[in-house]
This record gives sequence, C-alpha cells and structure tokens, in this order.
Amino acid sequence: MWIRLIPIIFFSLSALSLLTFQSVEIVHAFFDLISNGPNKLD
Repeated sequence: MWIRLIPIIFFSLSALSLLTFQSVEIVHAFFDLISNGPNKLD
C-alpha cells in the first residue's frame, strides 16, 4: 500500500507546484500589463 502511495503523492505535489508557479506567473504578467499599459511591453 505504501509503495503505491509514494509516487501518487510525489506526482500530485509536483503537479500542484507547477500549477502554483504558472498561476503566479500569469498574475505577474497581468499586473505588468495593467501597470505598464498595452503599448509598453517592449
């Protein structure tokens, strides 16, 4: 039972961390777009 549980926990933790980092980057890009305006992306 524990041998089956370890990879499940590992993969769900890695998926959660990837999802968290991606959402943080989306929020940062959204706030950059709001603060700089759409014409100042360069």
